[in-house]
Amino acid sequence: MITNPWFETVAEAQRRAKRRLPNMVYGALVAGSERGSTLHDNTRAFAELGFAPRVVGHHAERRLSTTVLGMESAFPVLISPTGVQGVHPDGEVAVARAAANRGVVMGLSSFASKPVEEVTAANPDTAFQLYWSGSRETMVQRMERARTAGCKALIVTLDWSFSHGRDWGSPTIPEQVDWKTMLKLAPDVLPHPGWLWKFARTGRLPDLTTPNLRSPGGAAPTFFGAYGEWMQTAPPTWEDVGWLVKEWGGPFLLKGSPGSTTPSVPSTPASPPCRSPTTAGTTSTPPRRPSGSCPPSPRPSATTSKCCSTVAYGAAATSPRRSRSAPTR
Repeated sequence: MITNPWFETVAEAQRRAKRRLPNMVYGALVAGSERGSTLHDNTRAFAELGFAPRVVGHHAERRLSTTVLGMESAFPVLISPTGVQGVHPDGEVAVARAAANRGVVMGLSSFASKPVEEVTAANPDTAFQLYWSGSRETMVQRMERARTAGCKALIVTLDWSFSHGRDWGSPTIPEQVDWKTMLKLAPDVLPHPGWLWKFARTGRLPDLTTPNLRSPGGAAPTFFGAYGEWMQTAPPTWEDVGWLVKEWGGPFLLKGSPGSTTPSVPSTPASPPCRSPTTAGTTSTPPRRPSGSCPPSPRPSATTSKCCSTVAYGAAATSPRRSRSAPTR
């Protein structure tokens, strides 16, 4: 069957990715860890969501535009910050261009494969995502770089965990891609000439470094090097979160608000203006209902979309109807 050059659904995009990408690349993108409970629970929970179409009495003209973290968005969706998109030569820059084309806010991971300056050039409406990793001085340097590059909001992730094991096996992810690595991985890559040709045209090998974590005058760390820094950093306190809010001094989103299994959030001298429920589907963290999301907003009109929890972190911010930590009876 001849299919459309564009894909209608995420399922179709995944089918094409499985066919076109080397197995190790596709395996890394599909993600999941341990037995895959979070991934499967989230998929089932979102499958329960549906639309109830109503025709009679509707307005002939409807507007989906809204404001996300102080930025205008054509509809209530935000591109979730996702790291290491170097599986394509353009990486996050391509995603930023697509988001700008549709008038949507771009979320850029600090573990991204492309420098923040290139991403903001493609989409000025960009929010930079930060982990509590490294010293305070290091985090200030990263925030200032994002601010100078034109990022208009900060997203701080507090719900990330990293598990090395998968019940179905983990793909080979090299520390870096050099000619020796390319030769070793050739049996997996050569059956996918289209993917290989995209990189060949650029004259560059796939880059697995994290340029936005580069210290002034230093080299960009690899993903595993960046992960090592995060792993060796003591977890933050709520006072630390308050310090981040003050240090950034602008629109701020705290990703990973406490759920039913976590004590309530204590008040801080500078409470974050917006919180998003945890959406870390690639980790082994169980899905949770959000105990608090965004500040209350005015009642939406019939022609304007005002869904705060959705616009805060894209469609993935919609809380699952069921939770393994609080099962329904």
